[in-house]
Amino acid sequence: MVVVARPPVHSDASTFEEDGGGKKKVDRGHQFRLVGILAAGILLGWFALANIRKVQIDFWVFHRQAPLIIVILISGLLGALITFLIMRRKAKPEA
Repeated sequence: MVVVARPPVHSDASTFEEDGGGKKKVDRGHQFRLVGILAAGILLGWFALANIRKVQIDFWVFHRQAPLIIVILISGLLGALITFLIMRRKAKPEA
């Protein structure tokens, strides 16, 4: 009985390319994007930690006080969620 290894199910063929020796190289654009996301996350965390005083938050019907770090982190997470939802939309086929 011969066992043949299959490629992983989760691999994305578009992020890999064959070089001359049959080895696969990771796409540089994908790596650059990951480094950019990591840098933005670190900057957001650093900015949030630098602003820890309490601030007044005004909604339409109520007012609260909360640490600015919480406001910054929630705003960042909501921005990431909105971006994720927009990027997930599929283009509608043209008629």
